[in-house]
Amino acid sequence: MSKNLKHRIIAGTIGVALLLVPTAAFAGTTPAPTKVSAIDRAAHKVALDAYRVALKVWQDTRNAAQAAYNASLIAFRATVKANNTSVKEIDATFSAAVNAAKVAYNRAVQPVTTTAVAHQVALNARIAAVASATTIRAAAIAALPTISAKPVAPKVDPKPVAPVKP
Repeated sequence: MSKNLKHRIIAGTIGVALLLVPTAAFAGTTPAPTKVSAIDRAAHKVALDAYRVALKVWQDTRNAAQAAYNASLIAFRATVKANNTSVKEIDATFSAAVNAAKVAYNRAVQPVTTTAVAHQVALNARIAAVASATTIRAAAIAALPTISAKPVAPKVDPKPVAPVKP
């Protein structure tokens, strides 16, 4: 035999041995599939039914809490919107009163023949009108109903865990 052919045969034998040795070594270590007993299957079925009931209760509780939260959030937003609208109306009334006092003051001091005393009387009237409007505005804002705190999102218990299949 030639030297080259001899080396090829040895290399082929070593290659086959390397392929077959791990298979033979691990052939006996694979676990045999175990059969699940009828008792284990029945217990799993009972646990699965209990899980489904617990899951349905959890979902209903979560949905009810979320619906209540959404309703309270809608009521809160409506209260805030009503309050903001009221404040805007109060501010508009205040601005109208201040502008009316300013216009009255300007009309009183427009003529060139206005004396210093008449000028001071008109200025005092304007200051008194603005002070009165400010007091009325503050009282109206204080009379508005207080806004409660924003509702807190509901805290729901963790979702139940499904039983492990035997």
